[in-house]
Amino acid sequence: MVEKLTDWKYIALIIFLVIIGIAIPFLWNDELSQISSSGPFKENKVNILVVGYDSDINGASRADTIILISLDVETNEAGLIFLPRDTYINSNKRSFTKLNSSHVYGGIKLTQETVKEMLNIDIDYYLETDFRGFEKIIDRLGGVEINVSRHLNYVDKAGGLYIDIPAGQQTLNGEEALEYVRFRDARGDIGRIERQQKFIDAVLAKVLSPAIITKVPGIMKEVNEAVNTNIPIQDITPFLNTAKEINLSQIESKMLPGKAEYINGISYWVPDMQEAEIMVDNLIRNKSYIKNKEYNLKVLNGVGESGAASDTAGLLEKYGFNISTIGNADKYDYDSSVVKYYSEDDAETAAKVAELLGGKTEFIEEAEEESNKKLEVIVGAGYEKSV
Repeated sequence: MVEKLTDWKYIALIIFLVIIGIAIPFLWNDELSQISSSGPFKENKVNILVVGYDSDINGASRADTIILISLDVETNEAGLIFLPRDTYINSNKRSFTKLNSSHVYGGIKLTQETVKEMLNIDIDYYLETDFRGFEKIIDRLGGVEINVSRHLNYVDKAGGLYIDIPAGQQTLNGEEALEYVRFRDARGDIGRIERQQKFIDAVLAKVLSPAIITKVPGIMKEVNEAVNTNIPIQDITPFLNTAKEINLSQIESKMLPGKAEYINGISYWVPDMQEAEIMVDNLIRNKSYIKNKEYNLKVLNGVGESGAASDTAGLLEKYGFNISTIGNADKYDYDSSVVKYYSEDDAETAAKVAELLGGKTEFIEEAEEESNKKLEVIVGAGYEKSV
């Protein structure tokens, strides 16, 4: 089944990267060369709220997808948090209870204020567009090459929606690309998100390729017509290297943690604010989540209590770490947790893990080529601090 409203996950990011990574550098090169790169970005991190909204033919436009993007202009890393449109807003400051309704009551500015309040995060800029703008920009790109894993077929006569995309290597035009990311099968959002991730990878690869240069004027024309943003030209400079140099593997995306619930007969996505705080702190306020996913951790139980190692491993996963092993330590009388690291380059990360667990670090010298990005965590007494 396909949703009636456009599913905008990942789509607005494409347009955003087109603006800052391709069009701006070539069309305003002379102006940009005279602008200081320091600008307003003293901390080298910039947060942008990207909103895709549905048509206002049948009333005011609702925010169909809301994405919080954070760019680190020094390390060329990007973190994204997708905020479900049905996210429950529990605030006496608002006259609505769904995040997407913020766009109805106050447009992009109220949506921005609502997200800032909910996540306690600064948002520097916003950008919004609708699905017609997406289609036109994809057409200007010359379509997107993607290997469709299976035949996508869906018909909704009442809604005027006909999806028929064959399996195999395809070049999707704007309309077909929108159908591809909208399609929803028996796997629901899981299957759709996988397709969207595959799609965004294909689009980013094309947008950031040298071959796109000749298409810049046409792309910029569509962007100017389709996108509403408050990013001023004088503030664009810090984005340029980030957009052109960004590594696709350094774009880390997560969905706002929570669960689906019915409240007074209405379906909501109720966020887990404790989990959300960890995610925002590590993916948006700083980029440690992205760096942490490069690490492989062995987590060992050093107190002998059931769940000590697995609970701690679960916590560390929330901070982005990969857990390679969960097991028992050589003894069960560790009076505090110990984080062992094997390369001097990992000392800072080891110290942060130790601080989180209320423990200490221990350096063990090994062959550096075999030890980098590897930590051993022994859970000692007081580990409940980490649960």
